[in-house]
Amino acid sequence: MRTSLSVCFASIASSVLAAPSSLRARQDTPTVDLGYELHSSTYNSTGDYYIFKNVPYAEQPIGDFRFQKSVLPTGASSLVNDGGSADLECMQAYPGWVVELQAAAYGVDVATMAYILYNAGNQTESCLLLDIYVPASIYDLGIAAEAPVLVWTHGGGFTYGSKTSDFAGLLARSNNTSIIVSLNYRLGVFGWLDGSDVTPNLGLYDQRLAFDWIKEYIGRFGGSANRITAMGESAGASSMLHHITASGGAEKAPFEQAVILSPAYQFNLDGANGYKLTMEEATSQTGGTVDSVEELKNLTSEQLKSINQAVVYASAIGGFNYGPVVDDTYVPNHPQVLLLEGKFDHSVNLLVSHTSNESVPFTPSNISTAEDVHAHISQLFPEASPETIEYMLTEIWPDVLDGTYPWTTEFARAVKIGTEVHFSCSSRYLSVAFDNHTYDSIFSYMPGYHAQDVPFYFFNGDTSTPNNGQLTNPTIAYAMQDHVMTFTLTGNPNYLGASVEWPIYGSDAQVLDYTFTGPDVGTDDLKNPRCDWIQQAMADGTL
Repeated sequence: MRTSLSVCFASIASSVLAAPSSLRARQDTPTVDLGYELHSSTYNSTGDYYIFKNVPYAEQPIGDFRFQKSVLPTGASSLVNDGGSADLECMQAYPGWVVELQAAAYGVDVATMAYILYNAGNQTESCLLLDIYVPASIYDLGIAAEAPVLVWTHGGGFTYGSKTSDFAGLLARSNNTSIIVSLNYRLGVFGWLDGSDVTPNLGLYDQRLAFDWIKEYIGRFGGSANRITAMGESAGASSMLHHITASGGAEKAPFEQAVILSPAYQFNLDGANGYKLTMEEATSQTGGTVDSVEELKNLTSEQLKSINQAVVYASAIGGFNYGPVVDDTYVPNHPQVLLLEGKFDHSVNLLVSHTSNESVPFTPSNISTAEDVHAHISQLFPEASPETIEYMLTEIWPDVLDGTYPWTTEFARAVKIGTEVHFSCSSRYLSVAFDNHTYDSIFSYMPGYHAQDVPFYFFNGDTSTPNNGQLTNPTIAYAMQDHVMTFTLTGNPNYLGASVEWPIYGSDAQVLDYTFTGPDVGTDDLKNPRCDWIQQAMADGTL
């Protein structure tokens, strides 16, 4: 069914009209008492919303808290924190192949791009922070507003990225009926080191704590603790899979709904090798033997930053050297396997999406022969036996380029393998696990590369900045924003005035396809035997 946005907004709008303070010039911006601090805001007069910037959701992970699970802030204070003007972010690190892609995109040499990326300001270990965007009409109503909350978790391969994004477009398309929160979590060695003397997946615990904080405190901003929609892309999206399958379903997901965009997953990530590389790099850079996390903890922030950057920079193409690993506790198995086994929180309402050519940026552009494909796939799956590699390349993704399969070149064949294994098939696994009762979409707006859809969701009216060589199409961007914000508000992405009805996925795998000419309804390209084989191979240890 379609939900009329105007009807949904009516009840809130009537309350707003009854609140004179929302109609007058705002002389003073609000300050919220969090107990452990008072946090003040700034006011965006164009969008009529408040921004609470750099709100701490945890004790900062420095000193004794370094390489430890994050905990909620403690203590009591009447000091006012205005968040400052800087967009604070966690320590950043980029694989060399990402630096090369960025250098080519901006027309500069690799060394210059590396310098720019690695010396960007505002990086800090004290980064467990939130930005909270609260429409003035919601804040005026206070706790009675019980507004829905959209929580953005950024991507970036678990080694780079931050909470900072432009949410003005999403707020405007929602008529300011939702609160938006964005979060930082620890990256690279700081959040994803895996070893016997450290808790793996610290970044996941950071995210989980951020959602716990939101549930506890968002009422003070006018939000509802029971109307939380998580939204993430790439690493942020795959993080949502981990929270949905947390502890094999023994823990409830910390949100009621999720918008999962292109979940990226390195299921063959070697955490032990990442630990080894880290200690070797630390030993090399410090000139003394470093072979434990306790010794890492005693290094300076700048030393750890440099070690992190070096280890990540050395990642093989398509890889990042750090990320989530199976830890037998919060992550008892790969989420794709847990979904197959039914070990997950079945109560979450889902909107799931993938792009049509996810893996192009992650695939060597010089692949042109079957031998090239074999070498690339062997590198992607180092633990797969030669027999498994041969089976994959003869039976699952065969060297047939005549149009029988959705590839007609060796490069396109390699892209399809990377796309289905590391990105898109996880969307199919979610839908099937949730009894096909999900809303699914494909972003096939050409070229359909990984993350090309993100600027559409964050569109703010700028039609002059190219994205992968294409300008953002306002009509499609507005439809995508309306779908997400209507889903956040009502649990159903359909809205009055939409050009097509977005169907439930169903047994016939219906999806909404964002094409160059606009949204259309089609059949999911992931309903194929290749995705089925990947999931089973992950479950039985073949991959």
